[in-house]
Amino acid sequence: MESTYEYECLLSILVENQPSILTRLVGLLTRRGFIIESLVVGSTEYDSLSRILIVLPGNLRIIGQVTRQLYKLFPVVKVYNLTHVPSITRELILFKLLVDENEREKILEITEIFNATVVDCTNKTITIEVTGDSEKIVAMEQMIHQFGMLEKVRTGKIGLSKESIASGQLYTIHRDRLRRKMVTTHIVELENKLYL
Repeated sequence: MESTYEYECLLSILVENQPSILTRLVGLLTRRGFIIESLVVGSTEYDSLSRILIVLPGNLRIIGQVTRQLYKLFPVVKVYNLTHVPSITRELILFKLLVDENEREKILEITEIFNATVVDCTNKTITIEVTGDSEKIVAMEQMIHQFGMLEKVRTGKIGLSKESIASGQLYTIHRDRLRRKMVTTHIVELENKLYL
């Protein structure tokens, strides 16, 4: 039975900081045939937890399978599906272009239009940083493609749900306390298991 990929899915996974968690997580998904398009790991507001953001093609059934598989890993605390939730997503791309005097002005105009930043400039090269959603990144790539591309590097997608829209309530200190209490309780339970 062949899987049909209907759309791009974004999962935000809260995990404990363990040396092998990333290897185990990627191994689990690839062994079961899931395609990972993008993977980003970063710190969180909790010292003992990290957040992994995975972009993969899929549909509702595939995301359900992925979520069930992820919860089989002991260090996984919570899996958030940001695919259909109002969220803020960002990517970053760096371009290093080979330019002459005539092209430099055109590139600076494009940079200004896309609200990009020139991070390095020499007589023959210019390096541009663009931060934004996927559509902005692709549009900038199309505009810059006509110039001599020396190097290009693009990060994976990161994202957070919009707190004021996702649950229909405004962000409150009370809700923050509940969230922190849930994670802190989980951490205390794990520490008790590890040290007893």
